[in-house]
Amino acid sequence: MSTWLPLLIILFALALAVGPVMWLKPSARDRRLATLRRRAAQAGVVVQMQALPAALGQGSAAVYSSRWQDTRRLQLGWALELQRVEHEMHFRGRWDWRNGRAAPPPAWEALREMLERLPEDACAVVGSEGGLGIQWQESAGEAGFRALESALVEFRPVIEEAIRLPGPAGNRENQA
Repeated sequence: MSTWLPLLIILFALALAVGPVMWLKPSARDRRLATLRRRAAQAGVVVQMQALPAALGQGSAAVYSSRWQDTRRLQLGWALELQRVEHEMHFRGRWDWRNGRAAPPPAWEALREMLERLPEDACAVVGSEGGLGIQWQESAGEAGFRALESALVEFRPVIEEAIRLPGPAGNRENQA
C-alpha cells in the first residue's frame, strides 16, 4: 500500500493540473462558430450578439449585418421577428413586425422573398443604422451561412433603395 500512495498522489496532482486546462479548450461547436464568424468578417459582414425575439424566449443569437452603401434618408428602426405561431394577420406566416413598427411598404415584396431564402434557424431581419441584419441561431452551419450571405448580397441593395425617402424634387433635377 505504501508504494501506491506516492503514485496516487502524483495522479491526483496531474488531474488537478490537466482538468482546468481541458475546460479552457474550445469545443467543436465553438470552433465551428469561430470559423463561420471569421468567414463573415472576410465577406464584410458584421457579426453582433443580440437578444432573441421575445416569442423565442431567453437567450441571444448572432446578427449578421451587411452595411448600407448610403445611409442618407433611410427609414430605419424596424425589425421582422419570428413568432410562436403562424397567423394570417402576421406579415408573412410566422413573421411579424417588432412593436408594430414596419418597414416602408415598397420594401415588403423584397422582404417576403428574402424570408423564403433564409436558413431555418433565422429568427429576425433587422433594418438598423448598422445595416440590414439577419439574426440566426447558427445551427444550420455552413449551408445556413451560405443562404444568409446570399440573401444579404441579393436583397440589401434592393431593400436599401426601397426604404429611402425621396429627396427634394430640385435635387433630382440637378442630378439628371
